[in-house]
Amino acid sequence: MEWMTFVKKENVNKAENALRIDFDMAAKQSITIKDAKSLGIKEDGSFFYISGTDEGVKKCQELMKGMTAPMDKKHLDKAKEEIRKEEEAAAEGMGGIFG
Repeated sequence: MEWMTFVKKENVNKAENALRIDFDMAAKQSITIKDAKSLGIKEDGSFFYISGTDEGVKKCQELMKGMTAPMDKKHLDKAKEEIRKEEEAAAEGMGGIFG
């Protein structure tokens, strides 16, 4: 399962900490956090892209309740696409090192 959400700047650290301190479930998921501006989106905050087990992603959603902010689907899709491109590029780079 995967989930993409936006967190305003004033809640980013709080959201990150909420996910980190849950060692049993949330911290074991794949969590990518990107500043909106670094993705070419003019918003003050960060996108959280979380993938993992259904149970793990649902736990992350619970932990972040009240910290996320509404965001245009177009921006969510753009952020997810950029994050995936970066992850693929990194994986290809690692393949070159170990290939």
